[in-house]
Amino acid sequence: MKKLLILFSFMVFSLTLCATVRTVSNNPSTLGQFNTIQAAIDASTDSDTVYVYGSPNTYAAFIILDKKITVIGPGWSPDKNLPLLALVAGAQIRNSPAGGSPDGSELHGLVFTTTVNPSLSAVGGDLGVNNIRFVRCQFSGSINWDLAASGHLIEGSIFYSSLNFNASLTYQNFLFQNNLFFFPVGAISAQLNNIFNTVNVRFDHNLFYSSNNAGGNTVQLFSNCRFLNLSNNIFNQVNSGLSLSFSTFNNNITNNITLNSANAVSNATPWTVNSNVDGGGNVSNQSPGMVDQTLINGNNNNPLLNFTIASGPANNTGSDGKDMGLLYDATGSLNWTNSRNSRLPRIFSMNITTPTVTPGGNLSVTVDARRSN
Repeated sequence: MKKLLILFSFMVFSLTLCATVRTVSNNPSTLGQFNTIQAAIDASTDSDTVYVYGSPNTYAAFIILDKKITVIGPGWSPDKNLPLLALVAGAQIRNSPAGGSPDGSELHGLVFTTTVNPSLSAVGGDLGVNNIRFVRCQFSGSINWDLAASGHLIEGSIFYSSLNFNASLTYQNFLFQNNLFFFPVGAISAQLNNIFNTVNVRFDHNLFYSSNNAGGNTVQLFSNCRFLNLSNNIFNQVNSGLSLSFSTFNNNITNNITLNSANAVSNATPWTVNSNVDGGGNVSNQSPGMVDQTLINGNNNNPLLNFTIASGPANNTGSDGKDMGLLYDATGSLNWTNSRNSRLPRIFSMNITTPTVTPGGNLSVTVDARRSN
């Protein structure tokens, strides 16, 4: 009965979208129409949706090549009974030289264990991919954004590795919003690399923090990056400087960070060096006052900590009148508490409340369904 109810919910969702929804499961105890994500994508047409069930098994990598596809998993820490993840061993999104485009594709609620390649070079062509959305995903491997492209949104996600761009290309209209960037010492040399030629690339309301207390940390946040817009971010115990130049800072706060650059000694004001611009509202070397600030400072890598601002210099001092750092909006989709789940409604729990049923009797089932829009 549980499987029938889940299938029915996706049928309703499919009708709402006016497109086909295909289900994927590689877990023998859960039925799906396909057992690989790639098979579901191959069977899909433009604007279809592929829903990936949580599973104890890792899904193989997939490619979105010549069609607009939405792939949805349960989230990076789904708030439900049996909170299985959709672990995926990487992905590629690129144009096909034979025609067709993945422009407008979306990836939601997936946990990538290895490299993701948006706009990977297509054989026989050199086309970028536009308007890609990564929403509420987790990236344990790197992201290699190989070709010039425009109009991308990265939101509600967790990054544990590097984001690598091509310094010879121009990137425009990127928004990194309400994401958590965490990097343990020694895992990578730099987290954001070669965002060098940019137009309107913005980092807004993100939290950057490290497992190291600044001094001696060899992990850099920015490497060979220019012309970025950084607003309403919290930089907590990170090295936030190396090769970040000609960038504008508005209403950001630093706490116990070290800035290394070729022409500046260590300090906590990245908006004052390397031809960067202090756009106002920035706060240097003060605790943001997050509820779990002590745990955050104590090298606790847990995206479910309480990152809300209790009080202090980050409270209601963003350029938009909100708190600096991660967003906790009361309405809409920008609430970090909801980011752990995909936006698709989910069955939180399902219980049979009649232990025995006589022949011809009624079976009572209680279903708790929730959403995290």
